[in-house]
Amino acid sequence: MFDVKSVNDVIQIINNNFIGYPLENETVALTDALGRILCADVLAHEEIPGFNRSSVDGYAVISSDTFGASESLPAQLQLAGEIRMGEKPTVILQPGQAVYVPTGGELPANADSVIMIEYTEDYQDGFIYINKSSAPGNNVIFKGDDVKIGDTVIKAGTVLRPQDIGAMAAMGYETISVKQKVRVGVISTGDEIIAISEKPQGSQMRDTNSYALYAGLLKFGAVPTLYGIVKDNYDDIKATVEKALHQSDVILISGGSSVGTRDQSYKVINALGAPGILVHGIAVKPGKPTILGKINGKAIFGLPGHPASAYTIFNIFVHHLLKVLTCMNNIPKTVVRVEMARNYPSNNGREEYLPVKLEEIDGKYVAYPVFGKSGLITMLTAADGYVHIGRGCEGLDKGIQVDVILS
Repeated sequence: MFDVKSVNDVIQIINNNFIGYPLENETVALTDALGRILCADVLAHEEIPGFNRSSVDGYAVISSDTFGASESLPAQLQLAGEIRMGEKPTVILQPGQAVYVPTGGELPANADSVIMIEYTEDYQDGFIYINKSSAPGNNVIFKGDDVKIGDTVIKAGTVLRPQDIGAMAAMGYETISVKQKVRVGVISTGDEIIAISEKPQGSQMRDTNSYALYAGLLKFGAVPTLYGIVKDNYDDIKATVEKALHQSDVILISGGSSVGTRDQSYKVINALGAPGILVHGIAVKPGKPTILGKINGKAIFGLPGHPASAYTIFNIFVHHLLKVLTCMNNIPKTVVRVEMARNYPSNNGREEYLPVKLEEIDGKYVAYPVFGKSGLITMLTAADGYVHIGRGCEGLDKGIQVDVILS
């Protein structure tokens, strides 16, 4: 029989058992770092910018020369030259002078402000006429304003985004140390399961779960390996799991997680190493007969055979495990807040993850429950996401605002 745990209990068990898993580090070129997980803080080794620069096209000035300037009484400053992009200024600005500087150009020595070109007039008489006063620092990005030496620019555990790559490029990083990708072995079990290339006969079913899990793991950034279909035979399943354990950090077994006479996952996991089974049964719908085990420090999940149940458990618990293993810190779930389009009664006493479809009605999106049994593949394809319903909730009323976690 199941020893059913709550969702929070299972999350805590994952945390307690798998935080600190020893994933190796590797160095990759910055061009290959997108989506990889940073293994150490990225520190600034130089100031950015490395010089005082203008944030607008205009004239570098000593701000006190512009005090009181207006359209009716402009400040008259001698034009002392022009600074080109990428060039080091040679002019030293003197009181009563102005120097043209483009956006991003370096300010000459003594300049502490830039007047936008829109607030100036140039009558080609050797002077620039300033129609607006400017305070010190106006339109100037000072040296080190962006990053100072020693600043932590990107934290360890960050999944690197394009903007992170750009920031590291700005600091001169050509390579970066990242965590190796989590290797996940996927095993499908069941006498009724056949390859997707075969035509089902009688009660046979094609292997849906291996491919859905494989794609979900790729989307996460893991490295999945398919170990094929194994019949409901203890020795065959055990041999396949042993092989996968040598090549993987995590094992996912779909099917065989219940308590029937032909359900072998529980027996295999308990036989392969300490501590064995950590969880057998979760107070959740769908996916109650889920197994979580630990063998020689590695995590092994026994997922339900029904596709919708298996993928729901994958999205909730396997995703959380992968985040724990990789110490991720910047992968928030994508959530949209919408109205329920109809009433939905729920089972009080266990948490439910309700698949929903989003539809636009009168300029706003609403969520429709996707009804069906957990063995139906349309439960996977029809849903845009899911709504988490707590254990104490008896259902959702039409019109209530809910958070839809996009899948």
